[in-house]
Amino acid sequence: FETANPLYMRLEPVGSASSIVYRLYKENGVAIPKEIAGVMLSGLISDTLLLKSPTTHASDPAIAEDLAKIAGVDLQEYGLAMLKAGTNLASKTAAQLVDIDAKTFELNGSQVRVAQVNTVDINEVLERQNEIEEAIKASQAANGYSDFVLMITDILNSNSEILALGNNTDKVEAAF
Repeated sequence: FETANPLYMRLEPVGSASSIVYRLYKENGVAIPKEIAGVMLSGLISDTLLLKSPTTHASDPAIAEDLAKIAGVDLQEYGLAMLKAGTNLASKTAAQLVDIDAKTFELNGSQVRVAQVNTVDINEVLERQNEIEEAIKASQAANGYSDFVLMITDILNSNSEILALGNNTDKVEAAF
């Protein structure tokens, strides 16, 4: 495309574009409306996983606290509720769960499927383990996967549980 003038661009190494927008408001002396603060806070929470992501910048927590104050919400309470709602897997079928974020790789001539499910409650997902394993087996049979690895990741505590089915589960177990 062509432009008549150079484009203005502002890039900063922060955890969220919401942090940049926050700074623009402050630099220009403009008060942030309550509703806008809520939207910006939601973006910051989502992008930084409630400030726990490795991409969270040192300035993001103070920005999040200020936005929460303006929005009239408790940062932790609102953030946890938001992340929990965003990772609500109850309405997903087991087949959908094992295919949400999945990729197929070829390893030594075999097709291996690796999938990940993000949650704030690993046990909630593991309560459906039998159903999930049946969905994995069905996917393996339908697609010829020699192995299927499902990582169930707790986005708040940065840990995962692994469900692996197939011909090389011993190798998966040794790797983790």
